[in-house]
Amino acid sequence: MQNSIDQNFINKLVNYLQTKQYKKLQLEVNLLGKVEDQNPIIIFYYAVSLSSYERVTKEDLFYASDLFEKVYLTNKSNLLPLHNMVRLSFTTKKFSKVKKYVEEEIGKNNKDEKLIESLAMINHFLGNDDISIKYFKDFYKKVPDSTRGRITYITSLQYASNVTQKEYVNECTKYTKLLEKSLNLENDYFKFNIKKKIKPKIAFISGDFKKHSITRFFTHLLSNIIKKNFEIVLISNVNIKFKDEISEELKNLADDWFDIRKYSDDELTNFLRSLDIDILIDLSGYTLNNRHKVLARRCAKHQIVWLGFNNTLCLTNLDYLIADKNLIMHNEENMYKEKILYMPKIWNVLSLPKNLPEIKDKKIKNEIFTFGSFNNFKKISNDTIEVWSKILIESNSQIILKNSFPDSDEIKNNIYYKFIKNGVKEKQIIFLEREQKEENHYKHYNKINLALDTFPYPGVTTSFESILMGVPVLTMSGFNFNSRCGASINKSIGMLDLIATNYDEYISIAKKLTKDNDLHTKNGIKLREKAIKSSLFDTKTFAKDFEKILKEVLN
Repeated sequence: MQNSIDQNFINKLVNYLQTKQYKKLQLEVNLLGKVEDQNPIIIFYYAVSLSSYERVTKEDLFYASDLFEKVYLTNKSNLLPLHNMVRLSFTTKKFSKVKKYVEEEIGKNNKDEKLIESLAMINHFLGNDDISIKYFKDFYKKVPDSTRGRITYITSLQYASNVTQKEYVNECTKYTKLLEKSLNLENDYFKFNIKKKIKPKIAFISGDFKKHSITRFFTHLLSNIIKKNFEIVLISNVNIKFKDEISEELKNLADDWFDIRKYSDDELTNFLRSLDIDILIDLSGYTLNNRHKVLARRCAKHQIVWLGFNNTLCLTNLDYLIADKNLIMHNEENMYKEKILYMPKIWNVLSLPKNLPEIKDKKIKNEIFTFGSFNNFKKISNDTIEVWSKILIESNSQIILKNSFPDSDEIKNNIYYKFIKNGVKEKQIIFLEREQKEENHYKHYNKINLALDTFPYPGVTTSFESILMGVPVLTMSGFNFNSRCGASINKSIGMLDLIATNYDEYISIAKKLTKDNDLHTKNGIKLREKAIKSSLFDTKTFAKDFEKILKEVLN
């Protein structure tokens, strides 16, 4: 490795990075010879350039991660290369090596905020939310005023089996108090126009106005809402380079569209206030690409959270949360910071896909019953695996698992070995690769007899899909909005016998259904027919009910 360094050359590389001339930087370094043989600073900048493209390839990310590792190992006192390795791991889903390094560093300096957050996030992605939460709790005891990692922490609480709604609200409130203090909300006042309009302006803000599960529950609303009653504005936080045909469809359905990703929080706050919005509806919550720091300030006369995050956000200036009677009981409303707006039937409905495959005969093959779960692997908690393991051990069955996000061998292996540790046989666990085409994804439901819902974080999109493909879903009714989504879906179609209230009941129902062959041979088509006629896919009635809620808020 070359240790000599030309400062003028380094300055040139820094300038290339600052001006986003990544190809020029790489060309300059490549002219020196093998990248790995250069000075660590040069290697570091080269790795940064490789990983900075907005549409970077995974091959480049893997190589960049290797280069960061090389630099880190030359001088472990400099944690910047390790932080970059962590950053890349959330895209590459290669966690094991990074996790080891971070654990070693935390052992030496357990007050490093970034490392604590990193280890907590890695465990969250691996489905180890109990561990993730422990790291966060230990850290916030030492640094109680830190906001770093709080959103990841709040998200982790949604996936953990032993967390109550009260604990979630307490931790969520701690974060929002810190946030609102930093925003100086006491002195943040804006006078809105209170004059009623003939056509009230309704704005929706989201980081997912593209091909995404959220738009499958949202596009139909814009198609069916009566335009003469409202002016519809879409506020998109999607990177312009990732806009697609769905983005264009939404844009055409709205009266106005604004791309706001380039705006700082202050700029966006001022911009939204200038639009004179009557109702601003947030579809992101604390999910990726949210703008909750803007929502924390009042940007519209009324602010509502719906669809993208199924729990309270605990923000002072968020006025309402849209739910249904199966999600939040009236005597539980004090556990949500927002006023609850109840949809009369269900809190959201799914648009029917354009190319829906036919339902195939689901007769049990070779007397082996097939369970399935196509939920995000992050939702497969340790408790879920333990319960599923008991079902698999005590019945002649197998389970098919398919992630709704790009696959990771490490995440799959982590799940796989948890099953094996619980006594499940290798042949009972089948992984399917993610499908790019929606039609092919739907066809995989023909391979399973019964869908097993995850808990405490159930599926939503996958439950709608499963039922539409004639596959009933066994779910667990939980203790809050988020954990009751599966129960609300099943109640809406009358499948009350497939809602368990505890682990033993869940196991008992699953085992019983493995012996009910008729349930899966004839009833698949009937289930689809029933579903299409139910509130689950009744987009027109949903739009009318949604309009009534808007009018209720305005009045």
